[in-house]
Order: sequence, then structure tokens, then C-alpha cells
Amino acid sequence: MDISSRATPLPDLQGPVTRRLAIAVGALFIAGVIAATAALLGIARQLDEDDINDVRFYSARALENRITASKNYITSYAYWTTAYERLSGTVDTNWAYNEQNMGKTLFTNDGYDGLFVLDRERTQYAVVRGQLLDAQMPAFLQVPAMSLIEQVQNQPDLTKPVSTYALFEDWPALVTAAAIIPNDERPVGDPHKTSVLVFVDKLTPTKLRKIGSGYGLNNLTLAPDETIDPGQPRVALDSTGYSLVADLERPGQHLLWSLLPTLSPALIVLMALTAWFFRHALRSSRYVDNSVEAMQASNQALLASNRALEASEERFRAVAEAASDWIWEVDQELSITYLSARFSAVTGYPQAQWIGQGIGHLLACDTTPLNLWLRKLNEDSNASDLRCTYRDCKGQQRHCRLSARPIMESATLVGYRGTASDITDEVAAHAQIQHLSLHDALTGLPNRNKLSRYLDDALLLKEHAPPVSLLMIDLDNFKPINDSLGHPAGDAVLHEVAGRLRECTRDHDIVARLGGDEFVVVLCGMDTHQEIDRFCTRLIGSLHQPILFEQQPLHIGASVGIALSRRHGYVASELIRCADIALYQAKSEGKNTWCYFEAHMSDQIQTRRQMEDDLRSALTNNEFVLHYQPRYKVDGKEIVSVEALVRWQHPAKGLLGPDLFIPLAEQTDLIVPLGRWVLREACETALTWPADILLSVNLSPAQFAISDVVEDVREVLVGTRFPASRLELEITENVMLNDTDGALTTMTALKELGVRLNMDDFGTGYSSLGYLRAYPFDGIKIDKRFIASISTGANDRAVVQAIIGLGKAMGLTVTAEGVETEEQLDILGKDQCNEVQGYYMSRPIDKAAFASLLQASRAAAVDPSRPRKGRVT
Repeated sequence: MDISSRATPLPDLQGPVTRRLAIAVGALFIAGVIAATAALLGIARQLDEDDINDVRFYSARALENRITASKNYITSYAYWTTAYERLSGTVDTNWAYNEQNMGKTLFTNDGYDGLFVLDRERTQYAVVRGQLLDAQMPAFLQVPAMSLIEQVQNQPDLTKPVSTYALFEDWPALVTAAAIIPNDERPVGDPHKTSVLVFVDKLTPTKLRKIGSGYGLNNLTLAPDETIDPGQPRVALDSTGYSLVADLERPGQHLLWSLLPTLSPALIVLMALTAWFFRHALRSSRYVDNSVEAMQASNQALLASNRALEASEERFRAVAEAASDWIWEVDQELSITYLSARFSAVTGYPQAQWIGQGIGHLLACDTTPLNLWLRKLNEDSNASDLRCTYRDCKGQQRHCRLSARPIMESATLVGYRGTASDITDEVAAHAQIQHLSLHDALTGLPNRNKLSRYLDDALLLKEHAPPVSLLMIDLDNFKPINDSLGHPAGDAVLHEVAGRLRECTRDHDIVARLGGDEFVVVLCGMDTHQEIDRFCTRLIGSLHQPILFEQQPLHIGASVGIALSRRHGYVASELIRCADIALYQAKSEGKNTWCYFEAHMSDQIQTRRQMEDDLRSALTNNEFVLHYQPRYKVDGKEIVSVEALVRWQHPAKGLLGPDLFIPLAEQTDLIVPLGRWVLREACETALTWPADILLSVNLSPAQFAISDVVEDVREVLVGTRFPASRLELEITENVMLNDTDGALTTMTALKELGVRLNMDDFGTGYSSLGYLRAYPFDGIKIDKRFIASISTGANDRAVVQAIIGLGKAMGLTVTAEGVETEEQLDILGKDQCNEVQGYYMSRPIDKAAFASLLQASRAAAVDPSRPRKGRVT
């Protein structure tokens, strides 16, 4: 039956209905604006709260890392046999302060403002801000000395330091203390008789800003507790009355101020449009006809609503079937009553197979029973989601995140409905991240983090645990392969080495990669030299086998340093340190071998560290001097060039030759400032010589590798105004071997400055001839080993004659160095060598002696009756 045929005229209700609708829409609009504003304010407040939590967290993390670093550093000094012998009882002040083993460098280099050695009676040794004082620790540090000593000595493990905070000269400081004990096997005895080493790290604003910058903290500083705003995040420093604070960025406030200028005009325009719409709707309602048409319009509206409801149901069905999550419903007995079509697509099961079955048969959770979790939803509607597992139709385990809500009818629970999101890929990605955090990405071996955990567990029981042998392995000849063939070859070598190391070890051993070409092998239950020697023989033999890369055999070797837990302690970091020292010793003994750690090796490392400190001080204190060795024409009379040679006037050891400190300078990168000083000093001195005298300066291969040599030379030439045409740079073949293309570019740039280039020690390399053709050299120097036997060996003289002929053919100046006899000089003259240099003419001498020698040489050139040489010994 047609509904419209039964409709009866109705009173004029359209006007009031339209007005009510307009008012309702206006109220909804206002509510929407209020809700949006509240959400925006909530987001801003949450951003500010997150900022406060981040500042508090990273401030605490920065302080914890500072404490850890200080503990590790004091352990390297306190757990030291030499320190135990020198500081226990009567302190050896000369060793501690004068020789800089525990002196001012701890302040100048490491930033420790105070250093004290205590016993139960008094302060035995005190260094404050690098100065040795005869004072007691309480005069500077507001912490009970006896309480600190008791805290250290009452520990079950004396190798572990303790830390606290205290006021140092009325300012907060980090105080770290440790017992001074030997790191060999001697017994310590009564722990209450050990001396205690104390480091004081004053937390100055400069240090705090540097610490904070590493964690993205702005203006990390200390403030008295009473001056800090209650809302400011802080990290309290115990009872010092100070707390660590940092500036807040307040991103929420920034967000509000950035959005308000844009949103306010838009909101005003929207409100104006809405008001116009309301006014137009109210005006239109007055013209609605109060007739049967109103009833028909109402019927049409009802039909439209029905169609809209059906469309809404259809949209819900379409969304439910197409969503990535699948929707489920269960009744009061937790039997499944509905599953969306997406369930079949994800699991592979038909929906009908699980309808009527308990949801607990489909899903499982290993932490919370599913039925208990669903029952608790009645009490807590805001319960978090639950992670569950299930088996798909192929039997593979998958993971999903389950959400649920109760279904209520007339205040009665009739079941539950919710969604299940498949998170299998997310769980797998998290597992991969966990794996990568503990393993090396290239080789798949455990990394430093997993090695530390393994060692901590293996050494936890100390004497009661199986013995542990730690082998530190460094590959020999790896860098040339990586540099010449590129990173793919280096990666292939590292991957193959990792496989061979695993083949050499047992299942309960561990192989780890620390980085670069450094590996660690930990052997459990093996600590006799006989067993370890057999293992090292097999390991090095395995690594000596060629590695094929693109059908090309690559050859490497290995050096091994060994530390044993029963001999060298049960602290993981100490075992690694001992093995690293032993590795250094093995490499110095010729590589491709292994070496066990011995106590005296620490002293050797300490000596090298002292030498390095002295070398740094020498640069600061201008302890270097230059000596000059002239180069003559082959007649031995006229000086044509002078080679500048550096010497070290050591305050304790006297004048040292370059062979004693140049290798160390190259290893520690000090060669760069030293090379710059030599070049500048030599140029300034050479300005006082006649204009026809060339200055020759040696360049180290290390300078080419780690410094901009061209810019260094240019700055010296500009700064000293020394003519570039008078400067000659001597370069060895190693420069070209290390970086062929880069060396050519650098030498071409040097030639563009106007300087001369000389190849030093020519004849000792296998490819020197090729370098002469490819590189812009002006001269060559024949190595002195050929000159030494030129008068006795026909073969060496033939080599020298060939080099002289080659140099002349290529237009190069040929210099013979190491001339020590008149016979050698005569032979070189007959063979038409250009220039000579050696002890027969002059040893290296200081600049005053060279000035006299130069004057004598010039006088001899004017008066031919004088002897042809001005020998200086």
C-alpha cells in the first residue's frame, strides 16, 4: 500500500523543526570547536611533558655515563702493580708527580681537579689542579675521609671503585675512589691496610655543557635546589644541595604559537559562514507550504533515511570485509559468533570452520589466560591490548594484537567484540633489531655488547667457574688489501675470516668482532699454554690459507694476544686490556705469532704513554731544534743545498735523534704539528742564507695521509715570505705506495706552488722507475747503502752508474747521500754524479756552526788553493 495515499494534512511544523535543527547544528559546531581546541591543548601539554621527561632522562643518563667513565679510568690506575708498589706505605713522590704517572696531566689532559692517596691515618699524597700540595683532603673536599675509605675497603671485590658526590671548594664534584692493589697474582692481604686512590671531577659549567651537548641538552648546569622552579626537571646530587638542570625547549608552547595565527582567521571565517547559513535556513523556513506536500516530503525523507541506513550498513560491511584487521565477536561462553571475511584472507581458514568454537582454541597468550583477560574488561574498559599467537592453515606460527570491548544489552553482558591486527612482521622486525644490537652486521658474529655479556656471565663465579682464555686477534696485511682492492674485497676477507674462526672453535666457545679487523676468541675450560699453543698454531695456519676474491688469491696473517682469567683476573675489561697489550707485543715481535700477557708489558705501555706525553709537552715547550747537513757539488767544495733535520733536546735524556721519536709521532698524529714547525723554522732560518742556497725538508708519509700538505706548505711560504723556488721537499716511495692517485694529485699541487720535489732513498723500492715517469720529481737521492760499497763492490757501482745515467736522461738532479770517504767522492766524480752529501763533507750541525761552514765554503770557492772540503765532525 502507498503510504503517501494515507497521509493527512499536518500543521505547519517545518519552521520549528528547522530552527531546532539549526540550533542543534550550531551547538555541534561549537562543541566541535571546543573539542578541537581541547585536543590541541592536550597535544601541546603532552609535548611539554615529554620534553620534561626527556630532559630528566638524558640528564641522568649523561651523569651515569660520566660516573662509569670515571670508574673505568680510576681502575686503570688503581689496579696496577707499579702503583701498588709506589703508593702503598710511603708514597714515591718522584715517580708519582715528577715522572707524571699520577701528576698534573690528570688535570691538564683528563680534567680531574683533585687526586688524593689516603690511608686510615692521613692523606699521603695530594695534587690539586695539577699542583703537588702538602695538605689533607678534608681541606678541599667536604666528605668524611674515613667514611670513603670504609666504603672502598669493605667491598667484597676490591677491584671495583665507588662514586659519590661532594662539595669540592664549595662546588659539587664527582668523587671516585678505589683501592690500590696489584694486577698480578700476589696476595693483597688485609684490605683495611690498602691505600685508597681518590679522583675528584669538579662539575664545572664548561664540563657540563660539553657533557650535555653529547645528549642534545641545552645549557646543562648545576643550580642550588632552593632556586629551581618546581616544574623544572632535575637530577639531585645526593646531599650537596645542588641538582643538575637543563633548559626546556617547550615544543607544546611553540606549537600553539605557530598554529594560532593560522587557525584563528580560519575559525572566524568558518563561524561567519555558519552564521550566514543559519540565518538563511531560518528565513527559508517561513516560506514552507503547510499542505499535503509537507507530508509527502516527510515520507520522502523517511524513505531517504531508510536508504541511508541501509547504505551505512553496507559501508560497515564493506569496511569490515576489506580492513587489514579481522573483526570477531563471541558470546557469554566465549564461543565465536562472527568473523569478518578478512579472517580467511589472513589465516587461510574458512570462517565457518571456527564459528561456534571457543576463541581460546584459536588464540593463545603465554602471559595471560585469554578468558581471564576478557572477563576483566567488565571492570576496566580501558585495558590495554593483548598480544596473542595462533597457527595459520599451513601450521606456521603468527602473532596478532587483540583488542576487545564488552557487548551490553539492557545493562546485561551478552558477549565481546573486537579486532585482531596481524603483527607477525612487526615481531620479526623487532627480533631482527635485537639480533643486530648484539651481532656484527657484516660477519654475523657477536659484537662488543654480546661479548661483554658473555664474559660477565662466564666470570661471575670467579675461581669456581671454568677457566677462560681470551685471545685478541688482529689481521696482518689487511689494510693494503682494503685500500688497493676496495671495501668489497675487505668485506669478503672479514667474512671468510669469521667463518674460519668459527671452524677452529668449539660450540661452547665464542668468536666476536670488535670492529675493523679486530676479532676476539674466548676459550672456555682451556688455560694451559700447551693447549692454547696448539689452538693458535691451528688458527694462524687456517688464516694463512689464501682467500679467493674474484678469482684472485689474497694472503693475510694474524697476530694474537692472550690473557688468562686465572692469572690476569676475573674482570672482563681487564682481560680485554691485558690481551690487547699482549697483541701489541706480538705485532712488535714480527707479526704472525702469539704472545701471552706478562706484567712487565704494562710498564712498557706506560713507558710509551710517558714518551707520548713528553712528546706533546716538547711541542708546547719548544724543545725541538734543527740541525743542517749541507749538500755539495760533486767536487766537494761548493754548497748548493742544505737538508734540515730535526732533533729533540729532551730535558732529561739530552739530544735525541729522529729515529727515537719520529715513528711515535707518526703513530699518534703528532707528526702534523711537528712537520709544520720544522718547515716554518727551516724557512725562517734559510732566509738568512745566500739566495742561491736551496733548503731541503723531509715530508713523512703520515703527513700525506692525515694532513693537507699543500695547504701547510702554502701557509708557511706565505707566512715566512720564503721563495718557493728555494724550497725542496724530499719524499720517500712509501707515499706513492700508500695512495697512488692521491699522491699524484698532491705532488702536482705542490709543483704548482713552485717548490722542487726530490725522491729520497731511490733504488730501495721495486717500482721507483715507474714513479719517476709518472710523478713530477726534479731530482733523486741514491740510497746510502749503494754508496757504502761503491768502492768494493762492482755490482753496486754498476747500479749507481745506471741510476746516474737514468737521472741525466730524464733531466733530474742526482744526489749521492752517505758519502763517508774520499775514495767514494772521487768515484762519484768520475761517474758524473751531480751532487753529494755525507759525513765526509759534514755531519748535521746547528745553525751557528752551519753559518761558519758556509762562510768557509764560499771562501774556498774564491781561493782555489784552499782544501776542497770543509769537513765538520
